[in-house]
Amino acid sequence: MAVSKTNRPDRLVWHFTKSGKYSVKTGYRVARELIAEVEYGPTCTALRAQSWELDVPPKIQHFFWQIASGTLPVLERLAHRGIRCDTRCKRCDLTAETINHALFECPRSRQIWELTPVSLDPQRFPYASIYANLDFIFWRASSQSGVTDIALQLPWIIWSLWKDRNKKVFQGIEAEPNDILGQAANDKALWEEAKAFSRGHMAPTPPLEDRIFSSCCQIDGSWKGSDPFQGLGWWYCNDEGSTLLLGARSFRRGSTPLHAELQALLWAMEALLEAGVDCQAYETDCAELVEMVQTPDDWPAFANLMEDFSLLRSSFPSFTLSKIPRESNARADCLARFSRSLPSETSFVNSYPPFWATNRGVLF
Repeated sequence: MAVSKTNRPDRLVWHFTKSGKYSVKTGYRVARELIAEVEYGPTCTALRAQSWELDVPPKIQHFFWQIASGTLPVLERLAHRGIRCDTRCKRCDLTAETINHALFECPRSRQIWELTPVSLDPQRFPYASIYANLDFIFWRASSQSGVTDIALQLPWIIWSLWKDRNKKVFQGIEAEPNDILGQAANDKALWEEAKAFSRGHMAPTPPLEDRIFSSCCQIDGSWKGSDPFQGLGWWYCNDEGSTLLLGARSFRRGSTPLHAELQALLWAMEALLEAGVDCQAYETDCAELVEMVQTPDDWPAFANLMEDFSLLRSSFPSFTLSKIPRESNARADCLARFSRSLPSETSFVNSYPPFWATNRGVLF
């Protein structure tokens, strides 16, 4: 940990956030962990996690997370939460509407599943357990059904089933089974079209050589928990993007990767001041470092290092720190990464790169 140079008294910080500032969200999580009972047997953690890996829009990912976590608002779940309602399924009026019943067991849902490429078997899919059904959809559908792309179709079919259920409950409208499957296929096609459009029209980040430069210093820190040292790198260039000065340093590893980023900034400012360079524009690929410089009081875990920053900052008439894409920070990143692997603490400042950072595919 960095030691204060101004004898600042010790203070309490919150260990469970990067900034050291308490948040209700992390406090609630820690409180839950303190009272959590030990779980025995299988859990649904993997099912919930896989919901976010589906190739569908975020709202459908959240829908599957609700299924896996047992929070989808079917009638049985609403009654369990204390809402007074009739729990019988509004589509078949035969039994309580559980999540598994609504999506797989209801005769109305069974009609739709019978039209899909999935072969229905009393001993196999759909199962009596919602978790077994999710396991089948996420990981076993392609191998057990013999249809290679069925795993991509099933999430859309289930989403369309749910929309049809909602229309019946809230509007009294029911679509034909073939129309529901057609809507699922149409929704999937529109999603694929939207993804293709985004890929084709997303403006690419301009390469480093095409950027409009002004005199600036790019910085980066490299940190790995298994390494004894961290790497610090900075690259100072003119308005044409030509190297004026650069620095590479192997330094005793700090507490976190974010500490390395901040220490890279501090060292770059110190080195440029010692070289008589009045650099007022700095760039980093770390958004959290930019936020820290803008609101230092929100980052109590870095208070001692931010004292050093304030002292250095007072030596510059003007100072800006801006965020750039990681691919535009290749030179500082190269200097930092390959300094981290050095066997001892080393500092290098010059107008040409050190030998350990050359021949790495990065031109200075």
